[in-house]
Formats: sequence, C-alpha cells, structure tokens
Amino acid sequence: MHATAPLQVTRPEAAARLLELLQMRLISEAIHVVAALGIADLLADEPRSIEQLAEAAGASARSLGRTMRALSNFGVFSEETPGRFTVGPLGELLRRDAEGSLYSAALFIGGEAGASVIELFEHCVKTGESVSQKLSGASNCFDWLLSKPERTKLFNATMTAFSTLHMIGVLEAYDFSPARQIVDVGGGHGRIIADILTRNPGMHGILFDLPHALAGGQSTIAQAGLEDRCEIISGDFFASVPAGGDTYILSRVIHDWDDEKATAILKNVRRAIAADGKLVLLEAMLRPAARTIYPELSDLNMLLVTGGCERTEAEYCALYRTAGFELTQTVETDSPTGTTVIEGKPIQRFRAF
Repeated sequence: MHATAPLQVTRPEAAARLLELLQMRLISEAIHVVAALGIADLLADEPRSIEQLAEAAGASARSLGRTMRALSNFGVFSEETPGRFTVGPLGELLRRDAEGSLYSAALFIGGEAGASVIELFEHCVKTGESVSQKLSGASNCFDWLLSKPERTKLFNATMTAFSTLHMIGVLEAYDFSPARQIVDVGGGHGRIIADILTRNPGMHGILFDLPHALAGGQSTIAQAGLEDRCEIISGDFFASVPAGGDTYILSRVIHDWDDEKATAILKNVRRAIAADGKLVLLEAMLRPAARTIYPELSDLNMLLVTGGCERTEAEYCALYRTAGFELTQTVETDSPTGTTVIEGKPIQRFRAF
C-alpha cells in the first residue's frame, strides 16, 4: 500500500483539501468532455482563442472556457493570456496521434458509461458485487464490457494505450532474452509481445486472446513485420492456453479476476508450460511506499467493474502456490502505472486438476 507520513494540517486546510477531493469527479468528467470535443487535437499546432476552439468544436465559448480554465490547474491546458489556450503536458496525451495516447481511455472511462459505474459504488461496497454483475447479471465482466460494438472498440483501443504505458521501463528492468517461445495470454492487440519479439530476433511467440482482439492483433504483428515469428490464436483462457511455451506472460489479466478464477487461469498455464519455463505477470502490484497511488486507484476500478483486485506480493505468492508455481522474484519498474514484474516457476510434481 502507498505509505505516507501523517499529514500535519489545520482544520481549515483539511476542509479545503476534502472539498477539492469531493469535487474531483468533475475533473475526470471534464477530461472526458474535452476529449470528446477533440480540443487537444485543435491545439496541436498553435495556441488558439476560446472563440476559435468553441466554433471548431461546436461548443459554447463561455462554458468551454470555464472547463479549460479548471483543467489548466492540472496541466491539461495552459491559459497563456486571458481566453487564449495552449495544450499542457497532460493534454498532449489526449491527442489522438500521441504515443501512448489516452484519448480512448478518456472516452471509455467518462461519460454515460462511466456515470453508470460510479453511481453503483455504494452498492458494490455493500454487496461485494461488481457493476457488470449488477447491470447485466454476467459473472464474467467481459460479457458486459464487450456487449456493445462501440464499447468494444473503445475498450480495445484503451487496452492498447494502457499497454504502452504499462510497459514503460519493463524491458529495461527485466530480461526476456532467455525465452525461446513466449506465449502472451490475454495479449489483446499484441503490443507487448511485438515489443519483446522486436528486441529479441531469435525468439518466437504466440499471441492468444478472445476473438474480439484477433483483427487488431493481426494488424499489430503485421506492422511490426513479425508474421513469420508470431502465431495468433483465438481462444478462452478458462478452457485452455496454447501449449509448448517456455515463458508465459500475462499483462493486466489476473487483476481482472477473483482468486478462484485467477487460480483457474494460472492452472491452465501450469498445464501448458514447459517444465523449466517461467510465468511472468505484469501487474500494478500493491507495494509499501510505492512511487504512485495508481495501483490503489486501479484496485478500486477492479472492485467496481470486474470484481477482481490488485494484490500484494504475499497475495501473489499464495496465488502462485495454489496454481502450482513458486514466486521467484518481483521487479519494480518505472512504469507510470506502477507495473511490477512478478516471476514464477513451475512447482515440480504438481497436479493442476
């Protein structure tokens, strides 16, 4: 967990801070609004007046200006002179063409869909039920998340963007080069396995995910020129995963599930993995005195949306043992999402039934 020193504040200072936190949902929603209006793209080349921005975006100049003024306090925009704005360092990530763009994430997390999740927060805390269970009766959150084509498109784009941010510093912190055949389970559009294979020319791989990710995965692998070294397979990791790999990587997969379902996935990996293989999870592990509070925020998102959770090292150690693995090391990275590499090896003579 994120450890902080006790805050020494006066009562008025505490009240001011709490009032800010109570209103912080407005900032998240304001980011959604300016993303939906494409404001960061309109500011890509030069600063513009609020009148110019409002006309181009089809918005009220006064209302848009007030929204951008509030976001300027957080580095999303900067008001150079009264009524004239430029994009800030955070706002750059709302541009559609930015590396690691969070444009799709801003659309996916906010708006009507986001509001339908947040309004059930109290229900989720009281019952232990996730939003997907409440809204659709689905025990599998992805049955709900992927039930509408537009939401599926946004979800896939968001996961691809998160993969970029999630992998920052990972390949510098952990050496994948000993692997001969790497299997990326739940690998989405294949950004992670493409990066690993590109850095390791002698390695081969398999990208494995549900059918909704197939076309995106084919596109990523083709663009990276890896068709001869990476096979793309569709399937359900609750049924089985491709056999024959000596390294199995699961990035932001296990946190989506409770312990029972997470164990089921890892047992399928245990059945498929080579005896001398490695299991590598990339997760926002909960650490004492972590650099960022993102893992705790992600944990709340899991509570609400998926019914899963972020875990501590001790919890991963227990999960690994139940599934037939021994946790061998955890490696912290520089990722802004707090990514930790969680490595394990198969326990010999373990029966994954």
